[in-house]
Formats: sequence, C-alpha cells, structure tokens
Amino acid sequence: MNATMGIALEAVSAGCSILYSLFLMREQKLGWLFGIVSAVLSGVLFLHTKLYAQSAIQLYFVAIGVYGWLYWSKAEKRNEHIHKWPHTNHAWAIAGCTLVSFVVARFFILYTDSPFPILDSTLTVFGLLASVKEARKVLSSWLYWLVINIGSAVLYAQQQLYLYAILMAVYALICIPGYISWLRIYQNQHTKA
Repeated sequence: MNATMGIALEAVSAGCSILYSLFLMREQKLGWLFGIVSAVLSGVLFLHTKLYAQSAIQLYFVAIGVYGWLYWSKAEKRNEHIHKWPHTNHAWAIAGCTLVSFVVARFFILYTDSPFPILDSTLTVFGLLASVKEARKVLSSWLYWLVINIGSAVLYAQQQLYLYAILMAVYALICIPGYISWLRIYQNQHTKA
C-alpha cells in the first residue's frame, strides 16, 4: 500500500468513526453502520502497519457493530435506554482484562514483530470490553473509551499514523460530551420512573 492510499484509507475511516461516535452519543443506532465501515477500513490499514492486535480487533468491531445494531433495534422496541454497572462488575472486568492483556502481550512478544506489544495488547483487550459495554448501553463505556482513546493516540503517533492519532484525540474529547449526554438520558429515565 502506498502512502497516498494509506492516507486516503485513514481519512475515510476517521470520518466514518467520528460519525459513528456522534450518532451513538445521541443514542441513534445509525452510528453502528458507520462503525462497521470504519472497522473494515481500519483493519486493512493496521494489518499493513504491523499492528496485529489492532487489526484483529477490527474484525471484532465489525461483529460488535452488527450486534450493537440488532441490540439497539430491540432496545428501541422495549424502550430500553442507558444503565449502570455495579462497581463489582468493573473490578472483575478490569482484573480479567489486565490478566488477558499480559497473556496476549506475551504472545505478541514471542511470535510477532509488533513494535509495541504491551500497549497494543492492552488497548485491544480493554477495547473488547468497552465495545460490549457500549453495545449494551452501559453508561461507563464512555469513561473506558476515554482512557483507551488517549492510549491509542500515543500508539498510533508512534507508528506514524497521524490521522488516527488525531482521530483518537478527537474521540477522547467526544467521550466527555458523550458521557454527559448518556448521563442525562440515564437521569431522565430514572426521574420518570
């Protein structure tokens, strides 16, 4: 892949990613379609730049995009909105993801030429968790994504994927109003209950 093609792929994927976030922030399922397109394009680009875990997670993001679309479609019919996880769920999820991150990083250290296996693996594993939380409309998914996006901006800049690094910085910024928007939806639905 030449540099021009890589930049074009990065730009289209970034645009779709921003639309994805903006639609989800407003609890509109159309965002999942933009997320699927972005994941396909990102997977190709990450494979080319040897970020194997980041490339592999894009297949998962395609699947979670389909799942999110279907789940949100059913949630609309049930009038189901944002909800919270108990603190114990967070503790177990963080502990489990940390353990899995170390195992995946060890694999990448031993069997690939990934230049940043620990950061790449950690962001990937926690991204798996955050995407499920997002698809299930868990309020704190925005906070998980805030941390993941900041780490991803660093990783992508190190790999000279500057548009993706900027996209992750923008994503990190979007997480703040995204969290506030979902918090308001959550509070409004519980005020009415």
